[in-house]
Order: sequence, then C-alpha cells, then structure tokens
Amino acid sequence: MKNTGVPLYHPISLNRDYLAGKMLEKFGVVHPKPWRDFSMERRVQVREAFLSAIQSLEESLAAGSPAFLLDHAGWAQARFAALRFPPDFAVSFFRIFKTVLLVELPQDHRKAAGTFAGKAVSAMRSTAGGKGTSPDTRSDLSPAARSLLKALLAGDRDRGMAVIDKALAADTPVREIYTGIFRPVLRETGRLWQQDKATIAQEHYVSSEIRRMMDQLHDRIAAAGGTIRRQKKVVASCAGEELHDIGIRMVADFFEMDGWDVYCTGANIPAKSIISAVKDQQPMVLTLSITMPSRLPDLHYLIRSLRADKDTAQVKIIVGGFPFSILPDLWKKVGADAVAFEAEDTVATANRLTEG
Repeated sequence: MKNTGVPLYHPISLNRDYLAGKMLEKFGVVHPKPWRDFSMERRVQVREAFLSAIQSLEESLAAGSPAFLLDHAGWAQARFAALRFPPDFAVSFFRIFKTVLLVELPQDHRKAAGTFAGKAVSAMRSTAGGKGTSPDTRSDLSPAARSLLKALLAGDRDRGMAVIDKALAADTPVREIYTGIFRPVLRETGRLWQQDKATIAQEHYVSSEIRRMMDQLHDRIAAAGGTIRRQKKVVASCAGEELHDIGIRMVADFFEMDGWDVYCTGANIPAKSIISAVKDQQPMVLTLSITMPSRLPDLHYLIRSLRADKDTAQVKIIVGGFPFSILPDLWKKVGADAVAFEAEDTVATANRLTEG
C-alpha cells in the first residue's frame, strides 16, 4: 500500500449477532412496557436496526473516524420516524447501543466505540423533533424525471419508456438523460423508501427498469464515442459482493462516450476475477464502485491484492460511491489513486491521471 501519510483502513469484525442480542435484552430491561407492546415485526425491525448500527460501527472503527456511525445514526433516526416509532426512540436506541458496547466489546475497541456511540447519542438529542435527516438525496426533479418516477413507481414500463423516447425526439444528449433524468430518479426513489413512501419492490423495479433503458440506449452511446478514440482502456467494476451496478455502468458508458476502450465487469465479481481482468486487459485505469460502507472490507482487500502483484501494481485506481462522500480522505486510507463521485468526474479524473 502507498504511504499517503493518512492512517490506513484496518478491517474490524465484531460479533454482531451476540451484541444485537445483548442490546435487545437491555432494551427489554430499560423499557419493559414498550417492549411488551411491540409486535413481532417491530421487534425484528429493532434487531435489524441494532445489527446495521453495529456494522456501521465496524467501519468507523476500521477507518478511525465516527463518520460512518454518525451518518448511519442520522439515517436510522429518519427511518424510525418514517416507521412511526415513538419520537424519543432513536435517542434511547443509541443510549442502549453505547451502554452495551462499553460492557461487551474487547478492551482494545471499547474506548473508541464508546466515544463514537456517545457522539451518535448527542447527534440524536440535538435533532429537533427527533425526526432525523435524510441523506443528501433530495433533489428538484425536472418534469421529465418526475414523469419517469411517477410511471415507474406505478409499474408502468411503457409510459416510462415514452418519457425517454420524448427526450430523445427532442435531441436531448444521452449524457443529459443520464445526469438529468436517471440519476435524480434513482436518488429520489431511495429517499422515498427511507421515508416509507416506497416499498423495496418499487425501489428494485425502478432500478431494474432504468438499467434496461440504459441497455437500450447503448447503441447511441457507442455512436457518441465513435468520433474520438483516446487509445486508452479502463476496467470498470463493483468491488466484491456489491450488487448495485447501475452506478458503475453509468461510469462505463461515460468512458465509452469519451472515446475510451471499456471493459465493464458489472456487479458481484470475486477479487481474483477482477485481478485477472486487470492482468488480461492491461488497462491504464481501474474504476471501483461500492454503495455501502459494509463493502469497504472487500474493496480494501482488492486494492491491497492489486498493489501486491507486480503485474497490477501500477494500474491507476479510482474509487467511488456513497461511503467516500462520508469520509473525505477514505480513498487515501484504502490505497486508491483518486476518488470521484459522478460518472463525468470519474472520466475527467482518469484523463488527468493518464496525461502524457
């Protein structure tokens, strides 16, 4: 790994099931009446919330920063409000979370975990009304984006495709369809799910249909990249067991529109297969995407493996995805060469890294 002067990422694995069980026990002791009144579905939701919080804590400990836990706490608070938990539930939840950690964690993690959890409690208490805030996904949708979202949430594939056909008929460039329609619709769908205004099935349907529309636009993308050839190759992939591949496929399409030779592996690719692809394709750049902090161990392992192999050590690695917006220097901690947050920025960064 490169010496960047930034503390490196060190994966942490806690016994989530054990800790979540202890947290549920503690909740029942501290709040016996609410716990008795909770339905089985409610109890399962609380357990899953503890498991998710523990996973976010792992990533905060691994990165040496409370950022991941604090981001998750804000998300969880908004989610609790959407699911109509009591107004003070989030504060109580993270107090119990902290109390159990200070008793059950190994001594080498206890102090940092207690500090991070204490910051989460303070953040919950400082949020007026206990409603939390959504991640930065709210956006002002264009008329076309709003029409597409409405159609897809209703399960109307034909009406959704008609929106894109209309944009194409008006000579809207494919890249503007991506940035001005597809991207905002995906973000808004995620926000609606968090607020319990869209189901998981709807969220998956919207993603699936946009992915299908992207496939249908690919001939236009290939034509857009035909006027300039950069004699540069990029491998684009998700890291490890990451299942969300729309983002990396958008990145791949933008590279193709910029004249790059693109080798896109998509989602859920084992590290050894990505390493083999880099050896076989010999790209100048490798772009890696993850959507959740829980995928960081896979990404970290992959980059370490690439750097340790003389045949792949020199490839320029650009990382992207939501976790890197939470912690600005995370890309340095995992050993990448750069970070980019949107497809067009990734291409610009790759061109900068390969100048000359």
